[in-house]
Amino acid sequence: MAAEVVRADIYARFLDEIRALKEENLALKKTNDELLQRLHGLHGEYQELRYHIKGMASHGEVLMLRKKILELQNQLQLKRSH
Repeated sequence: MAAEVVRADIYARFLDEIRALKEENLALKKTNDELLQRLHGLHGEYQELRYHIKGMASHGEVLMLRKKILELQNQLQLKRSH
């Protein structure tokens, strides 16, 4: 009977360790997600800075320029057709 008590104690201790490890794992996953979000933010800022230093247009500026080019092409086609 004493052996059964010891096994129950060991089992309870293992369960406690497993619970603690699961909690720690969840906390680490949360930290990882937060760090990943910060990394993406910093990468975007880095890209903007790199474009600025090189004198290049940023991604947003390129999209605006493409839109303006399409508008001008459409206006030119309208003028040619009249």
